[in-house]
Amino acid sequence: MKKISCDSCPNNSCLIKKNFIKEWSSFLEHEKYQALYKKDYSVFSVGNPILGLFFVQSGMIKEFILRPHNEVEIVNFASIGQVFGHAGFENNFYSFGADAKIDSIICFFNNEILREMYVSNPKLLFDLMLFYSNEHSESTYRLMSISQMNLREKVASVLFYMFRKFGLNSQNELPEYFTREDIASLACTNSEQVSRQLSDFQKERIIEKRTRKIAILQPAKLKEIVSEYLEYYNIATT
Repeated sequence: MKKISCDSCPNNSCLIKKNFIKEWSSFLEHEKYQALYKKDYSVFSVGNPILGLFFVQSGMIKEFILRPHNEVEIVNFASIGQVFGHAGFENNFYSFGADAKIDSIICFFNNEILREMYVSNPKLLFDLMLFYSNEHSESTYRLMSISQMNLREKVASVLFYMFRKFGLNSQNELPEYFTREDIASLACTNSEQVSRQLSDFQKERIIEKRTRKIAILQPAKLKEIVSEYLEYYNIATT
């Protein structure tokens, strides 16, 4: 795999790229670790030491926790330009794991290098603080609200989360690699209940099931279904 330099990286939403300093060029290329992770390959596992921070150059990563009997519960997805593995710093260990959802190129900077970048570029540190704050608020909102939702609200919440975070293609479809099992895991339910609720949403013309893809026809309707919870989230984060 040919290494992609930060200087020429097309991911302008990446925190490193957004705060890139020309003087860092040779320094970062020498210190950055970059690798291709094939679909379903583990990036890190529960109990691994937290040695640094990961950035998605291309592809998508699935973060998950393990329930009793090794049942997997998805807690987050990270796509192009996004950070993952950030729930800790030095001398800590991961309480969750991360796998490649699809073939993905991942960049990694160790804690020592990150510390040097933070000290030399306060704007990078500030942007990272905002990212941590937003991620914490989002995860807290989802954790608190999902336990209070009925099935209709849970599935609507997950679909709206996917729409808001990853967008739609020109046919108004979510990425095809999202499965009913993924939706069920995020919604803390099972795939059979998700399938029934998706069928109800299709009858209401909110979505359309297209073989392996789901088209979002009325994102505003999904937002309306969970508006009470979104209102709480907006109040809690202002």
